[in-house]
Amino acid sequence: MPDFIGTQNGQFSLPGIGTLGPLLLLSLLTSTFGFSVGPEAPMVIAGALVGSAFSHRLFGAEDHASARTLAYAGAAGALTPFIGMPVAGALFVLEITRASASLSAAAPTALAPAAAASCASFLVAKALFAPASAIGGHFVYAPVGAALGRRAMAAIALGAGVGGALVARVFLTLVQTYKRPMWPAVAADPKTDSKWACGPKTRHVLVKTTVGLAVGALSTFFPQTLFWGEGSLQHMLDAQATPLSAVWPGLSPQLTRRALVNPSLPFGTPLAAAKVGVAKLTAIALACAGGFPGGIIFPLFFAAAALAHGLSAVVPATLMPVVVMALMASTQASVTRTPLATVFMLGLSAAYSAHLSVLLPPVIIASYVGVWASQLLSTDTFFPYEAK
Repeated sequence: MPDFIGTQNGQFSLPGIGTLGPLLLLSLLTSTFGFSVGPEAPMVIAGALVGSAFSHRLFGAEDHASARTLAYAGAAGALTPFIGMPVAGALFVLEITRASASLSAAAPTALAPAAAASCASFLVAKALFAPASAIGGHFVYAPVGAALGRRAMAAIALGAGVGGALVARVFLTLVQTYKRPMWPAVAADPKTDSKWACGPKTRHVLVKTTVGLAVGALSTFFPQTLFWGEGSLQHMLDAQATPLSAVWPGLSPQLTRRALVNPSLPFGTPLAAAKVGVAKLTAIALACAGGFPGGIIFPLFFAAAALAHGLSAVVPATLMPVVVMALMASTQASVTRTPLATVFMLGLSAAYSAHLSVLLPPVIIASYVGVWASQLLSTDTFFPYEAK
């Protein structure tokens, strides 16, 4: 996705407008049918295209600088209503287009328009669809027992940072492992033209059908893996104390009767939580490797929260909220290289009852440690980046 705002022969470029309709339609079907990827990435591309087209109308097709700035603004405006957090959307699109986990070189001129578009789109969406709802505060974290000492904060921040980098490495390995037999030419040479590398239409049909069946089979035994996780994230933050049937979109007992880990009861053991985390990570990797368009922000948050609860045997209950948020931040930042936006997302989405003065310091450190550690582990990235 980062090269949705790229250059070609030194000029500003975006995907063709003709690809937008099929992309959004496939994304809608993917999200509706329970795959573990969300609508964020396609909406970012759609927003960037709209912003670029608006710039061409205002300033002409030769003004590439304005087109880039308004593409970032359009991308931020389209993303924000889906993640429900103003400003974070602007930071995300400016970070994700750079592999170094820093803001894009266009940030000096694009940040203010992107932030304005992010806030404006959020307010419009709120006024139209949820005028009575509060801004932010989606998710409730358990109370933290006491203020963290320096040693405890350092241990959690560094441990979660390295742990998130390892989870990210496993995730990237899974994606490449699944992708290799699905798209052999792409796996051998990612820069190969996709129309040639992906093979005939029959390969697309066979791959997507096989992945759909695999995801369906996995969700039969782990129904927690269904959907991209934003509406059901609370279910995982509190270790399933909130039943899956009680959160959006909710699942009937008929769809969960074969579950290996009962989604209507809190985790019985740390191993049960770890199984759910691994299953969710596998479901995300399958969808990504199969070429299903979608975002991975909330799916990764969901998987990391489950894996964090897998550590409950060695982490005191009073510190679990810190570990959960820190591992979520590190995992997401390590995969997408967006540490600053990730911290904003988690901070803005936390309910007013969350002890952010205790939670955020280790979360900030874990985000950047995770990115640093993931870069040490491998130079591979989830998204393709242009060589600079």
